[in-house]
Amino acid sequence: MALAVIHKPKVILADEPTSSLDDENCKIVMDLLLEQASKTGANLIIITHDQRVKPFFKKTVLL
Repeated sequence: MALAVIHKPKVILADEPTSSLDDENCKIVMDLLLEQASKTGANLIIITHDQRVKPFFKKTVLL
């Protein structure tokens, strides 16, 4: 994740960042991603099947 944010990107794309994690580590990873996106002013886009991620966001797209 460090390489993804070191250059202060405008968009952070995360493909299945929590799929193999337990609930506790899922929350830790989501908190870190959201914090980094906020710090760098980036838009965070998560692509996932993990329904535990949905409550972290106001806007979602279901395909």
